[in-house]
Parts: sequence; C-alpha cells; structure tokens
Amino acid sequence: MAVREFLDFFYLESSLRGDALQQEPVALDPLKEAYLAALAEHLARSFGMNVPEWTDTMGFALERPFFAGGLETLKPLLFVESPTAFRRRMIFISKDALSRPRQVIEET
Repeated sequence: MAVREFLDFFYLESSLRGDALQQEPVALDPLKEAYLAALAEHLARSFGMNVPEWTDTMGFALERPFFAGGLETLKPLLFVESPTAFRRRMIFISKDALSRPRQVIEET
C-alpha cells in the first residue's frame, strides 16, 4: 500500500521527485530493502535523474530470487519483463507493477 501511495505522489508531483528518492529508507527485511532500492534506481533512470547513492549498497542481500505473484507459470514472463534495477537484485516483477491510474507519462 505504501509503495502505491509513493508512486502516486512521485508521478503527480514532478517538482518533488528528486527529493522523494534521495532519502535512504530505514533498515527493513532484505526483500523490502531490495524492492525499495530497485524502485528508487528504476525511477531515477526512467526520469533522467541522478540515481541515489544509497541504492549502490542497499538491496543486494537476497539469497534467493523473488518472483511476484508466486505462480511457477509466471516466472518466465516476470524474468523477461522486470526492469534492470529489479533483476540485478533478484526481484522479478511484471512490466505493469509500477504503473498507476493517474500516472503521467514523461519517462525518458
């Protein structure tokens, strides 16, 4: 839920995007840390922003790959569709996982 709210804010408040990504999140479990670091890196690259320095060290502690959805039959699709920032942290999501209804498309 919090990630969806963050994405709504990020997509709608273009003047605050840079600040929204710079603050390092508090330490969480390895999967959440990996997801947040991948999300920040992906959004920064997608919108032509500087990738936050904290993403260089956070999110690389997963011991096993994580495939969203949990279905074996989805694994090949998720493997192909996952953005690079997620794949390099062994997280595999669909291409639509980060889309929001109010998203303004201006990615580079």
